[in-house]
Amino acid sequence: MTQDYRIDIELPRHDASLGAVQALFANLCGSLGVPDPIRREVELALEEGLINFFKHAIPEGADTPLSLRIEFQDAAIRLVARAAGRPFDFARLPHYQVPRSLEETPQGLGTFLIARTMDSVKWRYIEKEGQEFELIKRLPAPLPPGHGPDILRPDPRQIRIQGEISYRRLQTAEEALALASAAWDLYGYGYKDVIYYPERVLEQSRTGQLLSWIAIDEAGTVIGHYAMLRHRPDDPLGEMGAAFVLPEARKGGVFRQLSDQLHADARQSGVRALYSLSVTHHVATQKASEALGRITVGLRLASSPAVFVEGARPGDRITTTFNYHQVAPRGPRTIYPPERHREMIRNSYDWLGLRVTEADPAALPRLGGDDFLECHRDLTWNRALIEAAGGEAVHYKLAAFTAFLLEQGVACLLLSIDLEDPSAPALTLAAEAAGYFYSGIFPESGRQGHDVLELQLLNGISLDPSQIQLHQPSAKAILAYILALGPPCLVAADSAAQLEATAPSRLATPPSSTHPN
Repeated sequence: MTQDYRIDIELPRHDASLGAVQALFANLCGSLGVPDPIRREVELALEEGLINFFKHAIPEGADTPLSLRIEFQDAAIRLVARAAGRPFDFARLPHYQVPRSLEETPQGLGTFLIARTMDSVKWRYIEKEGQEFELIKRLPAPLPPGHGPDILRPDPRQIRIQGEISYRRLQTAEEALALASAAWDLYGYGYKDVIYYPERVLEQSRTGQLLSWIAIDEAGTVIGHYAMLRHRPDDPLGEMGAAFVLPEARKGGVFRQLSDQLHADARQSGVRALYSLSVTHHVATQKASEALGRITVGLRLASSPAVFVEGARPGDRITTTFNYHQVAPRGPRTIYPPERHREMIRNSYDWLGLRVTEADPAALPRLGGDDFLECHRDLTWNRALIEAAGGEAVHYKLAAFTAFLLEQGVACLLLSIDLEDPSAPALTLAAEAAGYFYSGIFPESGRQGHDVLELQLLNGISLDPSQIQLHQPSAKAILAYILALGPPCLVAADSAAQLEATAPSRLATPPSSTHPN
């Protein structure tokens, strides 16, 4: 089967447009191997169709353009023209009759020729959008694959990696653009947003907000990348991520070199802690985080689109582990853990080697601090991040925000509750009443550097926990704890077998009505 070809163009109402379209169509037919008799028939029908369209749907002097789509499919050629022109019933066009004398001007010849040469002709008025006509010509046989010169076909003998690979901080506009190109080759535009904005990459690299390390060959091709990102210029925490290596270089130790360079740089950057998110279909990244001292203290179920997973379907989502390492020493903190999660929270701090003191929220009134709730919607990953602390007013606001986000089809809601605020236990109960469940802890990520408790809510998504691949013992303990809580998004293995089959099965499956961006 040949690859389908499609082109969209705009044409003004002008005599020159007719010749231009016919020339374009003839060139395309030559390049794609369309037989000449079919080309001539479609050219004739296209010319007559455009003449009638311009004459009846776009009055002379109107600046309304006509949009034309030309499609070469495996079994047919399809032409669709549309314009926001005046409504007209093309069924009223005169029908062709053979003239009785040479002096008589034939009427309806154009529409007769269109109907005679094409297999399907449709004229229609689309309410308040304008006129459209569609012409289809069936092909007697599929177009020959590989017809014409292979000017755009890459040379299979070309070696993508040229010369020696060097490792350095990203510094130039050319390197920033090469980084965006490499990310697109692997993930399209579905990866970390900042990578696709070369000027932003350069600016954040200059200010230290982004430590971007690249592996680059002598031809200027970015082979691999790994970065530490601060989400604000003054952020005391650094996220390790945006890591990738092109497939042809994955066995050459490129990632290890990038990791060693970046982590040495990050430790000198002044951040208080480093953290990372590892997708659960890739155990190797979880092992790498552990080897670098980052311990899993949270699970974010179905929190990300599965753009990293080969064979994933549109809408599939993947679970990530949250891994944390304290770089700068800190003294003991006083926290207000909800009674229900007290033991799991205590275990999480023990895994990190961080000292905390548990306070009784009933022992003293809530001092200082205002009611607080902020919501950040991530359109690219179809999720929302909510930070909250405070009393009943915040409870009501959280319920309202949650209902609105669910109605908007947001797939995943992540909620951070200030653990160093006495309101944490009551706010956690209110959140759980709205459907949120335990996700983990995130030290020093809240307002004023406070530790937070993380909860999450999934919008109509089901996933089989037996298909979540985990490496660290702490990650396995957290998943077991979440399972014991029984959130409805987690389906037991025997029930999961009855779900619609997914490819791959480890992915979270949204309902058919969910459309992540």
